[in-house]
Amino acid sequence: MFVFISHLTVPEADRAGLERHFRERSGLVDGFPGFLYLQLMRPQAGEATHAFLTVWETREAFRAYMRSREHAASHAREPGEIMARTQVRHEAFEVLMDSRRRPEWLA
Repeated sequence: MFVFISHLTVPEADRAGLERHFRERSGLVDGFPGFLYLQLMRPQAGEATHAFLTVWETREAFRAYMRSREHAASHAREPGEIMARTQVRHEAFEVLMDSRRRPEWLA
């Protein structure tokens, strides 16, 4: 599996609007080959950021989505004013172990 995380440092006044945007998302990614799920996580304390996590079967599936018309259409819907005030940092991970699945080395 492959995980891509966007850390969104959102001004406090924009947080409700950003969360509403994600709740009302287009859902175009949901049927994309290799897509597993996504989560938007709200910080609970301190100076933490919102985190938007997507999980894919493979890195190649993620890359195909990033080049797709679905991705372009989804990002065209972003709330431009909020995103202009939001700092974004990305991280990518290969999943080595997932407690919901039998480890590859035991298969």
